[in-house]
Amino acid sequence: MTAVLLETGEWSKRRHRAEDLKARWPFSTDVLTFYAALLEVQERAFLGALEDAPRPAAVAAYAAERVMPRIIELSAASGPPALVTAVLGRFDELDFAATIAGWLRSDELPAIERYLARAAAGPVLEALGDAAGAACDGPRDDRMHCPTCGGRPQVGYFAPSPEDLVTAHRYLVCSRCSASWAYARLTCGVCGENDTDKLVVCGEVGTSQAELSSTLVKPGAPRAVVPPDARFPHLRIDGCRTCSHYLLTVDVERDPYAVPLVDEIGAIPLDLYARDLGLTKLVPNLMGI
Repeated sequence: MTAVLLETGEWSKRRHRAEDLKARWPFSTDVLTFYAALLEVQERAFLGALEDAPRPAAVAAYAAERVMPRIIELSAASGPPALVTAVLGRFDELDFAATIAGWLRSDELPAIERYLARAAAGPVLEALGDAAGAACDGPRDDRMHCPTCGGRPQVGYFAPSPEDLVTAHRYLVCSRCSASWAYARLTCGVCGENDTDKLVVCGEVGTSQAELSSTLVKPGAPRAVVPPDARFPHLRIDGCRTCSHYLLTVDVERDPYAVPLVDEIGAIPLDLYARDLGLTKLVPNLMGI
């Protein structure tokens, strides 16, 4: 029971964070409002999968029968206009189980099919934990693929180190099963490039570590604080000129209430800026951004 409560708490954190960011980031209100509603459906799917414990080989059929109809119902009723049109336009011709099976194989899918498969099967994979890997195809490594299921990374985050003098650890979060794994800080999370001259790291003006460090007057002086009007003090773009891809990275040390998967969805201006730099996100998030 304790484990179930802990896991359920993760879904509660996501919902609360979405509600919090709606108030702070009005440009993302519509996206986060729908995402918060979607989280309620996904949490029920997660709890159902915990109880039912479907076999990994049956995940596609299970999610198609138990979860997909609720995802479609919510999307058609409350989704953004473009999503409503896409769902209604494809609803009658989709083979739900085959679509989800394709997503689990890492097939290239149209955006609407990818969204439906991910929204329906993602919480089921989370419920399976380490066993999720047996439901998915694809290479496993600690670079561009999740060691658990073979999915691509969605977002990165820095977590506080238990040792005061050690730099915060970097982790990547899987876009398919939401597992996290440790990853080198100054290395592209897509192609593995580690030549700093080819890496693009940028964020909101006044919030980069270099900007903050440069304002120190003398050794031992207090660290400069992030500007109080900063919208994204804990977020940055980690891009790469070698592969032309990027990931957003969330600094949980700067904002302990951050939830990487949620903050990544709401940080739309950073995605737009990364595109202006000629970079492409490795995997669009659940909201297609």
